[in-house]
Amino acid sequence: MLEKDIVNKCIQIIKKYSPIKTISTKEINTYQNKRTDAFLNVTTDSGLVQFVVEVKRILKRPLPLNLFFENISEDKIPLIMAEYVNSSIADELIRKQVNFVDCQGNIFINIPGKIYIDVKGNKPEKQKEKQPTILFNPKGMQLLTILLNDESLLNNSLRSLQNMAGISLERTSKVMHELKENGYIWQTKKNNFKFRNKKVIFERWLENYGERLRPKLLLGTYRISPTMWQQTADILKINNFKSVFTGGFGAEMLTQYYQAKIMDIFITENEVAKVKNKLRLLPAEDYNLRLFNLFSDEIIFKYNGENIAHPLLIYAELIYQGGDRELETAEIIYNRYLKDLF
Repeated sequence: MLEKDIVNKCIQIIKKYSPIKTISTKEINTYQNKRTDAFLNVTTDSGLVQFVVEVKRILKRPLPLNLFFENISEDKIPLIMAEYVNSSIADELIRKQVNFVDCQGNIFINIPGKIYIDVKGNKPEKQKEKQPTILFNPKGMQLLTILLNDESLLNNSLRSLQNMAGISLERTSKVMHELKENGYIWQTKKNNFKFRNKKVIFERWLENYGERLRPKLLLGTYRISPTMWQQTADILKINNFKSVFTGGFGAEMLTQYYQAKIMDIFITENEVAKVKNKLRLLPAEDYNLRLFNLFSDEIIFKYNGENIAHPLLIYAELIYQGGDRELETAEIIYNRYLKDLF
């Protein structure tokens, strides 16, 4: 469903409720690189309420941090419009006092003294699940990760992109074709390719990170002793292992704000056995260390002379973990290292 259709459908749903007298749409910015998708003026028996709207097709965990409308004027109230908000996410939004409405009729709007509407439990009609596109399959997401890191790589040869992303030439070709066919990238007058709306495809990448890319990158979960924990960075460096910290440990290095309880490390697949031996790792469900596949040199980020994972992947892992401290740290990383990418 297009953003404009979502807005129109949600307006019709809001209009059904008795506190609402009239609704006018001041402006709709569809498919523009703007955080505000619509402005609504709603009149009630108790006066005018002005909403700023952010449109999301389907809300899934992890919830993007930018759902919570920072830096908006005090006279305008945030409202999320979506194709569907499931009951669990609805409960979370209500706890955070975030107003929302979806196309299935689920709605929470709480404007003290003017509007109170709370309806949950409506579900969309079941449809045959579509197969994931090549672009959002794990291998496609590996290529998309490096393209989001560096947009100029859109103009590299297919062979070059194949080698950078660690995927087959055929998959590389299909991903680039899908980017063009779906209008995610466009060709400038100088015949260079650029993202049409990088923020949109980044958010889709983020939505699919935990469900599709991350499980394919995870090599194993382990216990490491406190002594070895302290020595890990030195052991990896002394043995010249090709490895970088990510997740909470990478966040700790980037921000000096977060204190990691689990160590996440990207390592090349052919060095896993050696790393496990040197760090004396034991496979464990009650783990304090995770190994991930370092699928590309392009995800290595230089920080204060040290190699760590690119902030994009550290951010995605923190969002996936989803705790309050993780989300706070993810927001710091986004504002410091990622904001200008989008």
